[in-house]
Amino acid sequence: MSEATLSDRGRAMAQTSLKARLQPLLCNLYHPKDNPNGIVDMGTAENHVMTKDVSSFANTKIRTSPHDFTYGEGPWGSERLRTAMANHMNKYFQPFSAIYPNDLVFANDITSLCELFGYAIGSPNDGILISRPSYQAFPADFGARAGLKCVFVSFGNVDQFSPAAIENYESTLLEARDQGISIKALLLCNPHNPLGRCYPLAVIKALMQLCNKHSLHLFADEVYALSVFSSSSPSETPFSSVLSFDSSSYISPDYLHVVYGMSKDFAAGGLRLGCLYSRNTAVLEAVSAVSQFSWSGPLNQLFAAEMLEDEEWKSGFLERSRDALKERYENCTGVLNEYGIEYSPGSNAGFFLWVNFRPVLDMTDHKDEWAAEDALVANMEDNGVYITKGSLLQAEQAGWFRIVFTQEDDVMQEGFKRLFHAIGAKKVEV
Repeated sequence: MSEATLSDRGRAMAQTSLKARLQPLLCNLYHPKDNPNGIVDMGTAENHVMTKDVSSFANTKIRTSPHDFTYGEGPWGSERLRTAMANHMNKYFQPFSAIYPNDLVFANDITSLCELFGYAIGSPNDGILISRPSYQAFPADFGARAGLKCVFVSFGNVDQFSPAAIENYESTLLEARDQGISIKALLLCNPHNPLGRCYPLAVIKALMQLCNKHSLHLFADEVYALSVFSSSSPSETPFSSVLSFDSSSYISPDYLHVVYGMSKDFAAGGLRLGCLYSRNTAVLEAVSAVSQFSWSGPLNQLFAAEMLEDEEWKSGFLERSRDALKERYENCTGVLNEYGIEYSPGSNAGFFLWVNFRPVLDMTDHKDEWAAEDALVANMEDNGVYITKGSLLQAEQAGWFRIVFTQEDDVMQEGFKRLFHAIGAKKVEV
């Protein structure tokens, strides 16, 4: 079919196709024995080192019944699953007010919940404020079908994890309104992707006050909540959920929402399961009304409930995961230090580092730094390694990349070997 037969929206969707970007990678992944010439993936945020634990759990614990092969209780999540998740969040998120099963709606992962939330709180061409850099899929998650515009907040030399950053959010909001964009929400990614940092409570409270002042929904993505580890950074901040304190004096409960899921903390992206917490029953009902388009099946829900309910296994799994994250973070930063490569400080959460390759951008034959970044990416691809470039992550400067460090050791070693060859990096002489 010719592109000429598509609508303007269809053409835009085709040009930003996830399939076109990722299929060549996902169908040709490096394996030291089975596919040594494949592409080393250091860009996809999955906790590969923990998937064996999840697989082992599934093979020994999961028992199905005929009911698990029906439509189940609906796309919004079974009573068992919502109860298991509420109990899990009550234990690990330490909420000020208890979370109940009816406060939760499930869908096939946070991607869909972003879209459903966009439908519920805004109209096409309304906006949502998001700090930059940011997770690369948010523009599609909120915009492809729900039609919300992601309005990105720049910070320059201001630390976005400090109270001083609130002024940047508000000035961006007012500029957007002057341009005719009605801002409906602010997204708080905590822990942050790609910076791997947690927001201090003072900043969370200030953002709540900003939302309350301008009647904005605060949409908190806390999917990495339990993927927080101890690092040697003096600026390390522990994770605090937006639910962990009495927020009623900062923001109306009707404007506070949290998304969480199984993809990151439980190394189970293949389950395609996420949930939205809210005390705003109108929002939950609106999301549930169209959740049939984002239905995760009863088998997935069964597996997730089993994981969440097995407290002994879960506690051990989360502890092993945190230990693995710390070890691989230290390994990755150690290698970068050996080669004199800068990375953003203060990371103690998630699977990634924000790394500066600006010094190796070649401006000789390129019109600007972004074109030079694309050329560097092409050189990395020619060398068989994939990391996520800053332009996809709304970086303020070209040359910053997100490196995921949660592959197995042999994969990481091969990836760094190819990466350093691609950028011409040499070890720093001591």
